[in-house]
Amino acid sequence: MIVVDAHPHIYSPDTERYPTIPDPLDPGEPAATEDLGQRMDENGVERAVFIQTTTYYRWDNRYVMDSTRANREWATGVVTLDPDDPSELEVLETAVRDYGVRGLRGKEDASGRLASPGVYRLWTKARDLGMVVNCFVGADLERVPEIEKTASDIEGLPIVIDHCFMLHASREAETLAALERLSALPNVYAKLTCGQTGSDEPYPHSDMHGPLKRVIGYFGPERCVWGSCFPNALWTPGTSYAQNLTLFTEELGLTEAEQEAVLSTTALGLWFGD
Repeated sequence: MIVVDAHPHIYSPDTERYPTIPDPLDPGEPAATEDLGQRMDENGVERAVFIQTTTYYRWDNRYVMDSTRANREWATGVVTLDPDDPSELEVLETAVRDYGVRGLRGKEDASGRLASPGVYRLWTKARDLGMVVNCFVGADLERVPEIEKTASDIEGLPIVIDHCFMLHASREAETLAALERLSALPNVYAKLTCGQTGSDEPYPHSDMHGPLKRVIGYFGPERCVWGSCFPNALWTPGTSYAQNLTLFTEELGLTEAEQEAVLSTTALGLWFGD
């Protein structure tokens, strides 16, 4: 089984070549591409989908793009672009053609909307380029009708719900209802990266086992993917990279077939064309 990490962030130590935004969120540990690669090697993870770090670089995707091009044998990238800027269409095309990027992190426009001309323009271009959109709206469940509309209107566009709307054990009912509603759309997928961030308990996060398995039940394992949330010192403090993986390989009680889909084949099909 080729395990794919569908949600690591990467941070360059070279802040002259890759300058940060003012007051960026510090990763809390070495988190360059090479550091991620070491963590992957230690845990038998073979491929990665680099996620643009907006809390460090905002719309500047150069590090993700350069890292994707330099590591095409085992990685691809997801860029985050401004839907209010029409010139970002050219950036998107360049990212795909020249760097091997396969994903767009879809965010609301400046007014907080998804079903808007700017978002449609960018997401439609992503579809035409054969990309996947990672929809990231945090815990904002008011965006669910807009996600339904865009998923239906932009036919053939795979949309992955980042972090499952920040699914949390203490407020799971409404979020699970939203995810069940979206699971009816065949081109919508779930990214299961909330096992740690959604838990009120230390590893193995027993309070999130039921919610995670319900999401897998809604979408089917063939529409669910796993991600580490690297660097873990920042994004899953108290839970290591290895534990984020063993939550799925040892703790949830998933069958071998479910593990293979969630950890491997679904992500390979979405971002690597395998």
